[in-house]
Amino acid sequence: MTFQDHLRTLATRALSSISAGEAEDIYVISFFVDNERDDPRQPTLTIGYNTEAQFRSSIAAASDEAEARWNYAFWLQNELTVIGDLTRDPDGAATRHQWISELGLWYDEPTHSEDWITTVGPTAALIEANFNQACVQLARDLHDSGAIESAMGKPVPVILHELEYYEGIARRTEAANPVALHNGFTGPDLGERARPAVRQDRASCSYGCSIWSPRGSSRGLF
Repeated sequence: MTFQDHLRTLATRALSSISAGEAEDIYVISFFVDNERDDPRQPTLTIGYNTEAQFRSSIAAASDEAEARWNYAFWLQNELTVIGDLTRDPDGAATRHQWISELGLWYDEPTHSEDWITTVGPTAALIEANFNQACVQLARDLHDSGAIESAMGKPVPVILHELEYYEGIARRTEAANPVALHNGFTGPDLGERARPAVRQDRASCSYGCSIWSPRGSSRGLF
């Protein structure tokens, strides 16, 4: 099984686990991308969702309704599955390792500090880009196959995101969804409402922290 096949299998299984009653209230699917143990070689995809009920209960704590609706900090932050997690999905972690190796991007921990900048940084950026592309393709496959609409009973957008929002998040979400589905999230006020999507009980750093990126502030689409 390829890594893309593994992503599709676990994502489809996760969506199928949602009850019909709960699905009625879901308006967005969360594809949360993170690196386990802050290791760029171990990217994971956590699939969850948010509901209209959670949105309504969060309005008072948010700056406006748009922030309550689209900022991950106010979502349920539930975990239907964590694909690639070393403990919860060891088969996926092994398949991911093989996939990264086949891409020629696997690397060993450097012994010299300068190698982190000259070697690890650029390689980590390529791993990130390929993983993001895989997640975008996964979302498109789930839309095209009807898996999302079958599980939800209606079309629902998939938001690909991290703990912080930036322009690349909007572009990936656009690529992952039909136009009619992503407009609510990727509108012109994204920067105003999408503050760092960090909640103290979930994040390992304080609110407003800066998540390291090998590409600094010039992050691209993937």
